[in-house]
Amino acid sequence: MANALPTSDMTVAEILEAWPESVEVFQDYKMACIGCVMAPFDTMVDVARTYEVELSTLMEALHGAVQLTERLSGSASSRKNVGSTKSDQ
Repeated sequence: MANALPTSDMTVAEILEAWPESVEVFQDYKMACIGCVMAPFDTMVDVARTYEVELSTLMEALHGAVQLTERLSGSASSRKNVGSTKSDQ
């Protein structure tokens, strides 16, 4: 994966696909992003504006969830490689 952490210009769908653990952050903030038809289009900037949440606070929460999961799993190498083939793994 090119990005070690989610970025504010990524869409909700991209983040949910790459970091499933991010679901909890959206739920904690009571955001309806999971399953939303706008998830493939809305970036985190859009989400922060829509829900009136500081972007930096939201991104810190996402980064914290990702980093915690990586620490608990022992490494990021277990993360699904989007677009990889069996020979790449």
